[in-house]
Amino acid sequence: MMGKQYNAELQAKVEAYMKETGVSQAKLAPMMNLSGAVLSQYRRSVYDKGDVEDVERKIREFFQIKEEQAENAKKTEPFNAVRGYVATSISESIYKMIRYCQLEKGIVVIDGDAGIGKTKAATKFLRDNPATAIYISTTPSTSSVRSLLRMIARALKISENQRTEDLSISIRERLRSADNVLIIDEAQNLKFMALEEIRGWVDEDPITGKPGIGIALIGNDEVYNKMLGRQEAIFSQQFNRTKLHGRYRATNVTKEDVEKLFPSLVEKGMTPELTYLYNVGHSKWGVRGMVNVFTAAANNQDVSLEGLQKVTGPLGIYL
Repeated sequence: MMGKQYNAELQAKVEAYMKETGVSQAKLAPMMNLSGAVLSQYRRSVYDKGDVEDVERKIREFFQIKEEQAENAKKTEPFNAVRGYVATSISESIYKMIRYCQLEKGIVVIDGDAGIGKTKAATKFLRDNPATAIYISTTPSTSSVRSLLRMIARALKISENQRTEDLSISIRERLRSADNVLIIDEAQNLKFMALEEIRGWVDEDPITGKPGIGIALIGNDEVYNKMLGRQEAIFSQQFNRTKLHGRYRATNVTKEDVEKLFPSLVEKGMTPELTYLYNVGHSKWGVRGMVNVFTAAANNQDVSLEGLQKVTGPLGIYL
């Protein structure tokens, strides 16, 4: 009986990718929709009891996607397409509010339109402060007290398998051990009792005297309504020691923000194109909308006003 046939060229491609990127087998396997054991056996040509053809199909699909992504990036490179974090007026303001929350404790409520940079600011803060910032993003399925506590415990790398009250105590003790800030994105999904559970974490421990922590709740209008309701007036004084409220709208997007996001257009003096993108960003589509428009046009290698207008409709964006 003949042994399994392995594609040596594809195996070499896997080895080269791991060496060039530094990604481990444990991380690469799920990216290829494979288990670590299967990828290990395939790399060593000992996956004789499995479907080698199916494994190689998944690996080829993985590399095809990577190659097309690289091709798209290369096409947009001449246009200096936006990648990663850009310090817009909105994202920088949110970043500073999270820092204030960390320094002064208490709860900061940040609500705003979709796609204006709230999550970008939060994840940038996490990257800059990995030892003291804890970031989670909730969904309707993780809106209960128990689910919220488990998500936070997972982020803190502490056991989730405790009674709810014990889990809450463990989390509070860990968070209070340093000047930590807990950032909860999409916080409008949290149920009332989940919000009630974490409110007290910002207070000083009456027994040990340890200070509380800072909690930044980020979301849409609903998170404001849940946390502050009609009490907005008491938060009118900026930098109140206990609580802050920041409200951000697409209309807060400035022309300077647009210029930061698309420096290649500025360099080429493409004022009509910048104005068009500003109008997209200033609408309900926000920063995300104008970045999507520019990126789609750049992929078509046409970032002229006509090129931008051509992709706006297909993206579902209407001005």
